[in-house]
Amino acid sequence: MEALIRQIEGLARQQPVVMVFEDAHWIDPTSRELLDLGVERVRSLPVLLIVTFRPEFQPPWTGQPQVSMLALNRLERRDRTALIEQIAGGKALPDNVIHQIVDRTDGVPLFVEELTKSVLESGLLREDRDRYVLDRTLPPFAIPTTLHASLLARLDRLASVRQVAQIGAAIGREFSYELLRAVSHTPEDELKTALVRLVASGLVFQRGAPPDAVYAFKHALVQDAAHGSLLRSSRQHLHAQIAEALEAHSPEIMESQPELLAQHYAEAGLVEKSVACWGKAGRRSAARSATAEAAAQFQKGLDQLALLPNILHVTDRSSSFTVPWAQCGKP
Repeated sequence: MEALIRQIEGLARQQPVVMVFEDAHWIDPTSRELLDLGVERVRSLPVLLIVTFRPEFQPPWTGQPQVSMLALNRLERRDRTALIEQIAGGKALPDNVIHQIVDRTDGVPLFVEELTKSVLESGLLREDRDRYVLDRTLPPFAIPTTLHASLLARLDRLASVRQVAQIGAAIGREFSYELLRAVSHTPEDELKTALVRLVASGLVFQRGAPPDAVYAFKHALVQDAAHGSLLRSSRQHLHAQIAEALEAHSPEIMESQPELLAQHYAEAGLVEKSVACWGKAGRRSAARSATAEAAAQFQKGLDQLALLPNILHVTDRSSSFTVPWAQCGKP
């Protein structure tokens, strides 16, 4: 941490620095410690530190004199309308459609964007030069009422690529082409075509080109919607396949990221493997003095352990006990 802070100080001596922590409500304990240290140290430096977070995140430094808070409120109706027009490519939408989108999105920018795209992809509207035309009465419930429903509607209309989106969502917020190909068992041409459509929809971003491409969902809620649309049995089977593929194609992950395998094993219902990997992750974090992460990982292992019946036997005086403790990544 001191090395990272010194790096910031060194950069600030050369020129003013902008430093961004985005979505701090998801921050891990060690990064949070670094952020708190950075807020204190930059008070005397030419550094603009920008931290974005949801209201439930409660940092200890909000009242300090060098800190300014700016609440980002929901969009006003005029701004919602402007965003709708921008997403529609400057083409005018029927007034009743705009009013419904404006009313239902409640000023949440992501919802405005996704609901507008959902309506444009629904087939309800017809393009006519510089505008969209509604040829019939807008049917009841034609426009989804929640962000989750809107995202699901868009995935449903991308039926041919929905499975690819679901596999990617099970892998994580980011997923590589190589791992996706190993898990999906889809012919390569079909897989590439599906990914092109998924990227074109704007639900997923792409870096690089296959086979070295990496994809990322535009927002965690998009990933959640795709993952949540899987049946429980399908989800468990998929996570088991992902764990197997990681073991086969990236064996170094067993040493470098056992917590990743632990999560997939837990989702797959493979409790013993999950317990073993959470234990390995906890010991690895403890060895690096990441005590908060270690405690959380050991607790997750204990939570998984509780799912196994009749596994703990304690004797008086010796306090000995036995549990099924497999090696991480092995049966």
